[in-house]
Amino acid sequence: MTARETVTARALATARALVTARAPVAARETVGSWRVALRLARRSAVRHRVRSALIVLLLMVPVFAGSVLTLVWAATYASPEREASWVMGRADLVLQGDGLTQAVAALPAGSRTVPRLDGDTIVRTATGGYESQRYDAVDVSDPVLAGAYVIRAGRAPRGGGEVAVSRSLAAAEGVRVGDRMSAGMPGRALTVVGLVDSAQRLGQRLLIVPTGYPLSPGARRSLLVDLPPSVAHWEPPEVNGLGYQARPVPTGSERAVRTAGVSLVVGFAAAEMGLLVGAAFAVGATRQRRELAMVGAVGASRRQLARVVLANGVLLGACAGILGTGSGLLAFWSSRGLVERIVDHPLAGAGVHAGARVDVGTETGAGVPVARLAGILALAVLLGLAAAWGPARSVARRPIRAGLASREVAAARGSRRWLLFGVVSVGAGVGIAAYASGPTVDDVRVATVGAGLVLFGLAAVAPAAVGATGRVAAVLPLAGRLALRHAARHRLRTAAAVAAVTAGVAGSVALTLYYSAGSDLTASRPVARVGQVVLPEVAAAALAPDELRGLARQLPTRSVVPVDTAAATARLTPATLAAAAPDRPPPDRPATVAIGGATLIRAVTGREPGQSIVDTIGGGGAVVFYPEFVDRGTVVLSTPDGKTLTVPAVLAPVPDSYGDLPGVVISAPTAARLGLPVRAGGVVFDTVRPPTRAELAAATTTVLGAQLRAVQLRAGPRAPTTPVVPLVGVDPERHRATDPVVYLLAIVSGLVTLASGGVAVGLATAEMRDDLSTLAAVGAGPRLRRGTAAAQAGLIVGTGAVLGLAGGIVPAAGLVAFRPDLTWHLPWWPLAATVLGAPVLAVLVTGALTHSKVVLVRRLV
Repeated sequence: MTARETVTARALATARALVTARAPVAARETVGSWRVALRLARRSAVRHRVRSALIVLLLMVPVFAGSVLTLVWAATYASPEREASWVMGRADLVLQGDGLTQAVAALPAGSRTVPRLDGDTIVRTATGGYESQRYDAVDVSDPVLAGAYVIRAGRAPRGGGEVAVSRSLAAAEGVRVGDRMSAGMPGRALTVVGLVDSAQRLGQRLLIVPTGYPLSPGARRSLLVDLPPSVAHWEPPEVNGLGYQARPVPTGSERAVRTAGVSLVVGFAAAEMGLLVGAAFAVGATRQRRELAMVGAVGASRRQLARVVLANGVLLGACAGILGTGSGLLAFWSSRGLVERIVDHPLAGAGVHAGARVDVGTETGAGVPVARLAGILALAVLLGLAAAWGPARSVARRPIRAGLASREVAAARGSRRWLLFGVVSVGAGVGIAAYASGPTVDDVRVATVGAGLVLFGLAAVAPAAVGATGRVAAVLPLAGRLALRHAARHRLRTAAAVAAVTAGVAGSVALTLYYSAGSDLTASRPVARVGQVVLPEVAAAALAPDELRGLARQLPTRSVVPVDTAAATARLTPATLAAAAPDRPPPDRPATVAIGGATLIRAVTGREPGQSIVDTIGGGGAVVFYPEFVDRGTVVLSTPDGKTLTVPAVLAPVPDSYGDLPGVVISAPTAARLGLPVRAGGVVFDTVRPPTRAELAAATTTVLGAQLRAVQLRAGPRAPTTPVVPLVGVDPERHRATDPVVYLLAIVSGLVTLASGGVAVGLATAEMRDDLSTLAAVGAGPRLRRGTAAAQAGLIVGTGAVLGLAGGIVPAAGLVAFRPDLTWHLPWWPLAATVLGAPVLAVLVTGALTHSKVVLVRRLV
């Protein structure tokens, strides 16, 4: 080796030695500084107990919510197999309809079938009346049905004189195990031997009897088939009238929407509380500026000063994670019964609460999701660390001299880049949500990312919005000027509070809009105009004339209108049929042709018929209620034998499509001239107002009592085989808007907004204490503190509510677009209460709860 190579090798060895010597020193310095920072954070938390407790409580909110939702998810929607068991137990197929005999004959060898009948029957109530209830005739104790029913008390029925009832029906009728009740068509006395709930809908009112003892002759028969493992994917043969259902595994869209809903709630709650905690850390760092400056004065670096603030986030986040996860576990296990009623499905291990027991069909798997709960606990630590990051940077950049003098350094004016970034982020989020909701992508997770970008962009816009409010302070009274200018001066802290309120309002608005959206697939059209009572044909045939008059007296009746029908139906116009497409079928309009006159027309339209309508029906024409039937002043009627009849027609439009009211009215002479047979139909009670619950119950008792007598007397082939009750016309729009989930979300939104506003106002007031004390020293009135706090509340909650409304539309639009069966429906009252009522209520509550006395504090010179 040459001399040069020797020198080079020695230099490399020296460099390696220096690196290996300095690396442990750097690691020890990092570990040591974090140990000191955590020790300082612990002492600061003990010294400032109220602020520390507030931060821990704020961080606990998303942890608690996430823990409870995770436990509910694991106990309820643990697997597709569990969800399928709610409907069909352990069966592989459900066969129903005609052709059951041929299907059973074609089943693979080793298959096992369990029959089940479901229908409606008449039950005598505790008050002596009658009502219609659903019942199942099935052997609940069969292993094939494991998971479909949950026995809460007693046992399953075994003989013809025994019955089990669901808990909701037992509570409504006041019956217990061992009591007697009357049910059936014809009625028979039954002994209640158990309380059994259907796992598909725990809150459903239900009777259960053994398989061979149905309660009404019109029950629907089905077979549950348990296939051998070797032919688990066998499909039944094609038989006319035969329907079958395989195990209903939840679709990816359903599970994705559930995941998006949970992510929306937890994510928005975490963002909201993280922003509030960031504001709390900022206020705490401001009030501790002298202490932190002392640490810097004795030699701490800027990075080490930042670690002191970050240690507060780590320590308090860990405490919040442990307490939030523990309280979530305790809340879930102590309220399993309530959770079960809310989700309306049995939980894993159901029956291990409230003294109930599970006899059949309960899983005991799906234990505590430890990994998910650990992730939620780690989320609290990360959330605390993220919330402390901004204040830590501010502390690291603050001059030590200013901190030692307790002098507040004016924050730099916000850059327009944040405003531009926020606008770009909002636009990108809207674009991503729209793209994800399109038919080519159709991914709700991508739409959720877009919603997060929108929320992030609104948070970036908040400082500019707060700064803009300071420009109107000159026209306000003193309290308003102080509040707005202080907020504008500390716009980052105020913007964090505004963004927190924005996140809370946006999450609630999104869920409110989603749950308010109506389903085109499940929504049924109204049977009649609002308040009208319709008696179907079978029920009307069972009533004697005096019973019909008595029924009219029980209801707020204006007129009783018989609806006799002709043997013909109205045909849609060629233009209507030509406008139809595979994705847009022709409108479904009632095509029944009824016999009547002015009274029937008034009952359908709700107004007196005009002279042209009277002349048309008197002259042998027809009155049509839907324009899809009228073509050039005529309507085409189709008869059962295939003939078509063209009749002159006049249009009397109605606002909606009424399923149990006719679509066309002709006179009796016109029906005779056309050769159309006429048969007695139902009866419409045109009312002066919607009937009350008591009036409708009395009418139902009269109608069902007449049907029971008809069944007992075997009154011909038209005797009812299943109970038929009076139908009431309701407004579908108003009924959908009053969904309790919507108002519950509105209440939650208001409470979250008020809580967020209260915390933000408390932080702002604590930061303004020095300024208020100075004003009090120079003669300011004692009401100044109250007015300033109320103005702060109005600014923070009002700005956050407006931004939250805008931010909640995007995730709601993504969820609604992801479900093609949903259509928009705006719940005006809940949205107005959130956007307008919450700020007003925040101002009033803050003004009422704030002490007007200003405490003088000592200021360091």
